[in-house]
Amino acid sequence: MAAADGSSPPWLRGVRGTQLLPLILEDPPILRVSAGPGTGKTYGLRKRVLRLLHPDGLGLSPDRVLVCAFNRVIAEDLRRAISEELEPFNLAPPVISTIHALAAALAREKPRFLLPQEIEAMVYDVRTADAALDAACGGSQSAVMRAMRDHEAGLGSHPALATRVQEWLADHGADLVGDLPRRVETRLRGGDFPNERYDHVIIDEFQDLTEVEARLAIGLREADGQLVVLGDRKQSIYAFRGNEGRGLDALSDYVTGEIVDRSMDECQRCPSEVVGLANEVMAVYGEPLRDVQGPGGLVQQVHHSTPEAEHARIAKEVVSVFRARPHDKHLVLVTRRKWGYEVREAIRALDPGIRAQTVFAEDILETWPAREAFVFLSIVAVSDDPVALRDWISYREPDEKGKNWKAPQRNAAAYRSLRETEGVLTLARIARIANGPVSDLRGSGRAHVLKRCQRLQSLLAELPPIQDPSAVVAHVLDPSRWVQTASADAELATEDIHRLRREADRLLTEGDDMPLEELTQKLRYRIATREPLGETEPADVKIVTLWGAKGLTADYVYVIGLCDEALPGPYDKDGGGLTAAEHQREQLRLLYVTVTRARQVLVISRSTKIKRGQVPALHLAHRPDGDRFWQHLRQCQFFSRVSPAALPSSVEGQDWKGLQL
Repeated sequence: MAAADGSSPPWLRGVRGTQLLPLILEDPPILRVSAGPGTGKTYGLRKRVLRLLHPDGLGLSPDRVLVCAFNRVIAEDLRRAISEELEPFNLAPPVISTIHALAAALAREKPRFLLPQEIEAMVYDVRTADAALDAACGGSQSAVMRAMRDHEAGLGSHPALATRVQEWLADHGADLVGDLPRRVETRLRGGDFPNERYDHVIIDEFQDLTEVEARLAIGLREADGQLVVLGDRKQSIYAFRGNEGRGLDALSDYVTGEIVDRSMDECQRCPSEVVGLANEVMAVYGEPLRDVQGPGGLVQQVHHSTPEAEHARIAKEVVSVFRARPHDKHLVLVTRRKWGYEVREAIRALDPGIRAQTVFAEDILETWPAREAFVFLSIVAVSDDPVALRDWISYREPDEKGKNWKAPQRNAAAYRSLRETEGVLTLARIARIANGPVSDLRGSGRAHVLKRCQRLQSLLAELPPIQDPSAVVAHVLDPSRWVQTASADAELATEDIHRLRREADRLLTEGDDMPLEELTQKLRYRIATREPLGETEPADVKIVTLWGAKGLTADYVYVIGLCDEALPGPYDKDGGGLTAAEHQREQLRLLYVTVTRARQVLVISRSTKIKRGQVPALHLAHRPDGDRFWQHLRQCQFFSRVSPAALPSSVEGQDWKGLQL
């Protein structure tokens, strides 16, 4: 396609090779594009949108084009990239949204989503209330969690369980994260929202959507409209939420008519050294990337005596490389948040002028102090939120080391007795319980419930006036109020509460006179959907966990703590409803995403031993290797199938000469 003067049209300027052309130019009714990492998917998508909207292209109105993204951060990145592409032509961007934001806008709802630990308590409640249902679903917490997840995602049918869950949710005025898209998708199929249709629907990262989300996005296409789905099954890292495991292959279940397939496997991002390692890591899929950049990159493997030695040595190298290449991008990926915080502080200690920034997307409520602080904030924001009050009594007081705070079955038996007498909890009822004897309560866990009610009363008595959200946030999200210095995770908990505070302050700054209830709802939504919380200012060195790596690239990438005990790490059968094999495969895909972030240099680092007391605090796999004080850490098992040509032998950190720029 060329302009009248023989020059290339705007949407083809700068395009290299031929693999991007179908994504930019083709308009079959259904186009499916399998695009590996670094193949230019986002670049092609923005060029496609330019062609759709440009007057010399299709000249469509922006409100007739929908671009769907998996989460808010990816949607914002797409909005920024597409807007930059359109700005020289004074074109407004199309509709760019997450599935949840679309569903909320269509339904005009702001649901109260359950957080992961609230779901856990709900499942215990459902199980204790219906022994027959519990047995039918497998008779264990993990089996029922999996059944519920599969039903929510549309991967299985468990109507009796779904009914019990919906009854619990109705009593508590809450929703699962997937409930809103499901309701909207059902209404869409039933004929609602007839005017909410688009001529062109583009779905990015299709493999990360659940079946319900995919059907909703596809259902917004006009009957004669055009659909494009993009993704890569090798980059699917959200199986915990029930995303469709078949990736792009699932599209044929949702549409009728011919699907035109195109593939993008030419990696424009990574040098051959990184492409070779990535291909060997993911050889089981039989879908190798093609190297088009050629050699010139660097892959190095380094090991250190302890995590402390690792963080100090890597921080020294990051500072040295940044000083030599300040205009390049520098990215540190960590397998555990605590290690990310420690590397950040080590960098700042060496050079306070380097803006080292941590932005994490998961596990913000993993530590007890951070969880208790946020649950308390939720109770303060909505005084009679029955879910937050139920969550509050799900625990027991931690021991002197800050451990063992999860009560057996989350005190479900005691809570069931309370519900049978007066229904869900209110603050007035909490006060009565706190002021009464334990003999007034029934069921296993009643002593824990009494102590939790008493603690809540004492904390409420110390609150500043709730009419001032900033003052309440400053009071509640103060780590000193929650963190025990003797706790094994004191530093991590302190950092997590600080991160919650920074996000809350940012939201308050963005929204004038934002009520505390709205603030807490926004925080809860970000936590429930695993969106990044933390710093938003420009960074010289960005530090994220592996789960936040998707969408990021850098010239220099350092992967910290990549030991077998962290990746694949321990298998938690009760945690996410995955089988052991599914957990392994998902962690393999996570490693693939991690490796393919590097544009020039990839440094893979780990320590060889760690103090035994740090193993449970960091949620590492426990092994008998070592002695009573130290546990050995092994190389990631996924590298055992990789050739020496793809991954050079590891160098001891003290002997490592660095990148030698």
